[in-house]
Amino acid sequence: MPTLRDEQKAATRLRLLDAAEAVFARRGFHGAAVDEIAREAGATTGALYASFAGKEDLFLQLFDHTMARDVRGYSEASGGRATAEEAARAGADRWMEVLAERPAYFPLFIEFWAYAVREPAVRERFAERFATFRRATGQIVAAGAHARGIELGPEQVERSGMLVNALANGLALERMVDPDAVPDELFGDLLVLIFNGLEALAHQATERSAT
Repeated sequence: MPTLRDEQKAATRLRLLDAAEAVFARRGFHGAAVDEIAREAGATTGALYASFAGKEDLFLQLFDHTMARDVRGYSEASGGRATAEEAARAGADRWMEVLAERPAYFPLFIEFWAYAVREPAVRERFAERFATFRRATGQIVAAGAHARGIELGPEQVERSGMLVNALANGLALERMVDPDAVPDELFGDLLVLIFNGLEALAHQATERSAT
């Protein structure tokens, strides 16, 4: 059983992650200072170093925390829907809600990306984390495809996750520059097209195997 001290440490860690999300989005990685993050979290710098090895470790663990939270959110939004189309639209709608409700979220993701591509020592660690998110997205797509009677192989799941993430990120970039240019329903429309395409390919494969 966790002790009171364990619970307090876990609560402090979550406050530090929330504060880091705000400060990194506001200042960028290089502009953010650990004492500012600690102060915003209502904690000491010592408490920050007790939970994280340093600013880079905090940055990468924040990415893990953010991705895990968002995968859960998309899975919950898509789960229990009557059709694959409803599931796709629900997941897409959740992404658009995140962009509207948390305007600092996507600039923070860009900060993750920009830092990783400039730092070869960090890029591999970032790529591993991003691959995990890509596979999780692919699994959500695979579940929707399964509901339509389509079974995706491992490579198709991976590529589907990459495609959906690329669409989501591209639309987020467009929306960040000009919010009115990206209709809320557009992402859902595109995901439905993807499922329709997968279904058409599955039917073609079935017909070829039958001849």
